[in-house]
Amino acid sequence: MIDGDQLLNELSTEKQRLIKKFKLVPKQVENKIYWVRCFANRPDHPYATHRAFRRCHILELVFSFYDLCVAKMTYFRQNLHLYTPCKQDYRSGKLEPCDLWDMEFLRMNNTDIAIDLRNLAEISEIEVFRTMCRWLEEQKRPPLRMVHSSNAS
Repeated sequence: MIDGDQLLNELSTEKQRLIKKFKLVPKQVENKIYWVRCFANRPDHPYATHRAFRRCHILELVFSFYDLCVAKMTYFRQNLHLYTPCKQDYRSGKLEPCDLWDMEFLRMNNTDIAIDLRNLAEISEIEVFRTMCRWLEEQKRPPLRMVHSSNAS
């Protein structure tokens, strides 16, 4: 029998919260312990091994829940300092800052551009993603200012 409490105690608080958010339970699958979401009317869905939960950064785990590829994880992990994790308040519709484990969006700090992780998951071609990254990087640059020269006559 797998002791879920013992496994949870091996993890950081934010990883424990992620597990509780998605209602995951530990389950042995082919000699490995996975954190699995059990559904009453569908097959169980394993999200990650316990080893991955111990070793991976919380951003990588969240991105795996949204089925985001390694290129997306790498880009946003390297640029995380430019973004604030957010989730949408269902009452106001506004994006509210939150912890990484609870995020649904990444909001670019200096532009307020919001990236919905569900929409990010829809990008399946690497060139489309690279184009998006280039566009985002152009947005973070300060705008060029026109300098007017005064003509003294």
